[in-house]
Amino acid sequence: MIETDDEALDREARLFARYLVGTSPAPEILARYRAASRALWPAPPEPHDAARLAFVRRHPWCVGSLDAAAALLDPGGQLRGRILLTGALLEATTTHADAFLPRAVPLPTLLWRLTASGLAAVAQVALGAALWVVAGRARA
Repeated sequence: MIETDDEALDREARLFARYLVGTSPAPEILARYRAASRALWPAPPEPHDAARLAFVRRHPWCVGSLDAAAALLDPGGQLRGRILLTGALLEATTTHADAFLPRAVPLPTLLWRLTASGLAAVAQVALGAALWVVAGRARA
């Protein structure tokens, strides 16, 4: 079965939303994602962008690693841009805004979370950099 452009964009938005906030977005956010994607990227993606987007759609487990790698290796690329777009759409809704607001935590907890997050980020970048090459060569 061949996927329509709307279906592909909806699936992409769901994937990125689950990565960012752990849940699927509401239908109105999917519609905003489709409209914004078409406005921001009216032309088909470059082959390397198309390959990485297709790779992420086929292997959702790698979105975090490839996002980490994209932040360093291709911050202006479509993968990073589409993840940021999803985050902006989610943050602007009352349903998901709380996920983006800061929380007050005790200093020891904050220090532990910063350390753990830093170590996790380094691991994500290392894995993402390895996948970056593979995903860029994958068929779209």
